[in-house]
Amino acid sequence: MADRSSSNDSPGSAAGGPAAAQDASETPPPGLGEQFGRTRAALFSLVRSHVNLARAEFSEIADEVKRAAALGGIALLLLFLTGILVVVGLLLFLGETIFGSIGWGLLDGAELLLCAVVLLLLAIIDLSPARALMAFVVALGVGLVVAGLLLVDWSYISHHNSGLPDAIVLAVAAGVLVIGALGAVLASPFGRWPVTAAFVVGAVVGILLGLLASAGPGPRVASAMGVAFLLLFWPIVAAVLVFRHGIDTAKLKSRFVPEQTIATTKETIEWVREQMPLGPKS
Repeated sequence: MADRSSSNDSPGSAAGGPAAAQDASETPPPGLGEQFGRTRAALFSLVRSHVNLARAEFSEIADEVKRAAALGGIALLLLFLTGILVVVGLLLFLGETIFGSIGWGLLDGAELLLCAVVLLLLAIIDLSPARALMAFVVALGVGLVVAGLLLVDWSYISHHNSGLPDAIVLAVAAGVLVIGALGAVLASPFGRWPVTAAFVVGAVVGILLGLLASAGPGPRVASAMGVAFLLLFWPIVAAVLVFRHGIDTAKLKSRFVPEQTIATTKETIEWVREQMPLGPKS
């Protein structure tokens, strides 16, 4: 019995081993389509991983660029504020040092900057260096006249000349005559009525300057007022010179319009039309 059972078990087990091996060996390999699908999936997975990595890196780079741009903008702003501080501080310092008051530095400094702005705008239109220099000479003459009026010691003249009126009357009269005449001379090229109006305006300004001159403001105040009138009249005279001689609009247009390019393009278009007519020949 024992031998029979062992004999029964051995054929089954022996038969089962080769059968399993035969089944495993008979499993068909993956086809070409399946292999292509697996390769494509692996390739897409690889591409997605690279894309995700690139997105992460570019996101970090964008954050760094934003941070650098913000810091750079703050640095430029601080640099701009530093420039403003230096310019304003320098003007105030010069006003205090030369004219004895920060207020004069503020007034003359503001006039200087506005004068530069107007001259630059006029230069865009038609202000040549010769006209700018001529305007400066005229404005310098006005500033010297105003400074000279304020530098005169009218009290001394009045006290040492008994036949003259008080210092206030003398200074006001001199201001009306000098500044009024100066205004009339500056307006003389424009006709009779402008001369009259300029004389009246000059007389009013002369009254104010005469009242100031009678108090003996001193050389610093006189110099500050002279510079203020120079910077006031320089752009005014420059504008008068530009507009009085007339503005050549054709010349101004030619500076900002590419007329030669437009003309050449039109000639080229006409030539193309002649070579290749748009419509049938009659």
